Amino acid sequence: MSSKFKFKYDLPETGKAIGYFAFGKKELHFDALNVCNPLADMLKAMVNLIHEPSHLWGEENSVAIEWYSEDCIFVLEISSPDGKKIHFTFTKSSAPFGAEIPPVKIEGKLPLQEFYLQIIIELDLFIKRLGLLNYHQNWQNDEFPLTFFLILKKYLINWKVWIPSKEEADILESEFMMILS
Repeated sequence: MSSKFKFKYDLPETGKAIGYFAFGKKELHFDALNVCNPLADMLKAMVNLIHEPSHLWGEENSVAIEWYSEDCIFVLEISSPDGKKIHFTFTKSSAPFGAEIPPVKIEGKLPLQEFYLQIIIELDLFIKRLGLLNYHQNWQNDEFPLTFFLILKKYLINWKVWIPSKEEADILESEFMMILS
């Protein structure tokens, strides 16, 4: 299944994440420092949209997350009016004490399951490639948000939209073997 929404995430150097969100023909590149916890904040917010469906009580079912870099703030706003669709707005703007830059924005609407699937596919490949111990060593602040990741992956499996990756996961497999030994 080819999606018009894409997400990419990587740790190119210690304490710094880079990547992008793409929707249609627009891309919003980001970088985030480990003064925040971007993955945990995003995955927790995604779980909360499912676990606390405010739209059922006539309230707004939305979350906002801030990621910080050296010169920008990235604000991710995600909402679900009905538990089936996601409305998102991702904005890159100036940091409070940085040089003034005009805000850059990417926004759209798509099925909730498609949005979640694209995020979890990327993070599944990312953590299989890097490993949990290497993640902690490279990020040097907080651990990979495994619990939130697994909750979302379980939802995707239950929704019957998860397709397991065929990528080898030697690092991650050896880490789990340490748990079992």
